[in-house]
Amino acid sequence: MSEQEKKVDDINPVRRTESYAVGDALKLDDKENREFYGSSITDSYRIKSELVSKCFEEIGMGRYQWELFVVTGFGWITDNFWSQGIGTIQPSIKLEFSHVTRIGFSSIAYYCGLIFGASFWGISADFIGRKPAFNATLLIGGIFGAAVAGLDNFVGFCIMWAIIGTAAGGNVPVDSMIFLEFVPGSHQYLLTALSAWWNFGQVIVSLIGWVFLANFTCPTNSTPATCKRADNMGWRYTMITLGGLSLVFAIVRIFLFKMPESPRYLLSKGRDAEAVEAVNYVARRNGKPEPLNIAMLQDIDRDLGITVNLDEGRQGLSRRDIIKENLKDFKSANYKDLFATKKLAHHTTLIWLIWLTVGIAYPLYFNFLPTYLAQKFTEHSSLYLTYRNYCIESSVGVVGPITAAFAVNTRFGRRWMMGASAIITGIFLFAYTAANTAAGDLAFSCVTGLLGNFMYAIMYAFTPESFPGPHRGTGSGTAATLLRFGGLCASLIGTYTNFTVVPIYISAALWILVGIVSFGLPFETHGRAAI
Repeated sequence: MSEQEKKVDDINPVRRTESYAVGDALKLDDKENREFYGSSITDSYRIKSELVSKCFEEIGMGRYQWELFVVTGFGWITDNFWSQGIGTIQPSIKLEFSHVTRIGFSSIAYYCGLIFGASFWGISADFIGRKPAFNATLLIGGIFGAAVAGLDNFVGFCIMWAIIGTAAGGNVPVDSMIFLEFVPGSHQYLLTALSAWWNFGQVIVSLIGWVFLANFTCPTNSTPATCKRADNMGWRYTMITLGGLSLVFAIVRIFLFKMPESPRYLLSKGRDAEAVEAVNYVARRNGKPEPLNIAMLQDIDRDLGITVNLDEGRQGLSRRDIIKENLKDFKSANYKDLFATKKLAHHTTLIWLIWLTVGIAYPLYFNFLPTYLAQKFTEHSSLYLTYRNYCIESSVGVVGPITAAFAVNTRFGRRWMMGASAIITGIFLFAYTAANTAAGDLAFSCVTGLLGNFMYAIMYAFTPESFPGPHRGTGSGTAATLLRFGGLCASLIGTYTNFTVVPIYISAALWILVGIVSFGLPFETHGRAAI
């Protein structure tokens, strides 16, 4: 044995496992992935990522992934805290604060923050890693969410919501990537089910609103002159509760749950030894043998004719060196790689168009529903009844993502289920506007909520699945930015139409457009492990 070979074996002796055997390095190469992604990723990264997928399949779905399913769910829950929370408390704010010309300006401020947050946290995940956003977003949102309760003027209220938006913008895109990059390919469908946490967050907001806003809010015919702070504490109690829950979630993530950096991110940065340790940490946590070692990844480089760094794995980078390397990589996102092949360019364009359109369609109905319903009061209605119905609708919505998780594993896959559900949602929204009874309102709201969340869950899972690891943050972060920009447009539409039936008509038409566009997507991720 040569000195060089001894050096490799000294680092970590090669152990052949189910996922890897002698001469199997290049057999891991997936032709369809290679043709779809082209030069957007290196052959070395793609094949190593395929090997990591095989290792996760060997490890299986175990304790670590189920814990991660819950912990990443915190991000989805808090995203809904803020997205639904602002719409829930706006009617109370309008009653108390003076000089509120249009209450929708607070939503505009929030969406401006979301646009910045989605872009920064999503895109930066490709350069500084997934963990910074994972830990910071809940903490920032919780602090400023609770602090909103101390305000007594509308300008400050809008500023605080813009700051909350910068944190909330990174919750779902980054948490989706993290869960996807640690789960076996056979269980990627759970990324769709992860959206159920978002709907569960809506249930929590509905319940809190039912308790506080229905009992500690000024009468609906009040004005800033007659509505005193002491009589309108419901929205403050709501924000303190939501902020407090977000801080509890942040503490669990930071201090109680240990998560290594994503192995796909580490591979994209050439930090193979750390990627090996991340995979093996999951194996140890699941009580399984460690399936990966550094020599396996080095074999892939050798087979591709790439010079192997034989010192890899002997000494990890210090925290200072890692920060230095991260800052060096933090530069303008290379969008060119997302258009490296004709199919990938087609896919990227349609995915971003879908997110932008859904960004307008979804909040036009769902986020402004409390305000819309509040303006449909009759002598037989009450704020209590409104929030009771809102709570029922939110609970039914949880069924959508859970059902979608099973539907995407059928032969119809992600694209067809996403397109069909979007079109049906649009049809039911058109029908909803014709409902004139309380029972009809509730029934149509439940059905459209279930269908809309069904499609939303597939979209949030399919997008990170379809982008390659080195550019997953850029692709998903840009999609989320467009989604939030669409939400800003929806806020403007809702504000200047005074939350009449018009936004619902626009929303319905856009849902149908999304369905048609979805059928044109060129790549299906069903049955394929994300790379």
